[in-house]
Amino acid sequence: MPKPGDRIVVEGTKVGGGRREGTLLELSGSLMRVRWEDGGETFMAPGAGAVRFLPKSASSAGKPKAKAPAAKAKKAKGGKKK
Repeated sequence: MPKPGDRIVVEGTKVGGGRREGTLLELSGSLMRVRWEDGGETFMAPGAGAVRFLPKSASSAGKPKAKAPAAKAKKAKGGKKK
């Protein structure tokens, strides 16, 4: 069951259609209030399979994380310095 704060993803229904992503603000029966990434808000009652929900705790899972510094390559032993 989706909860306020969860991410919502609506895929485009036509070839080349865009995807909309936003944050679920509230639930009222079958209606949901969503704030989209562009700042707009919508009340919607999606049909089965029309949307995908990403739990609040997993919303940052799809974003790239900062990489740890790479370990420096070790020099081979026995090599001569020039």
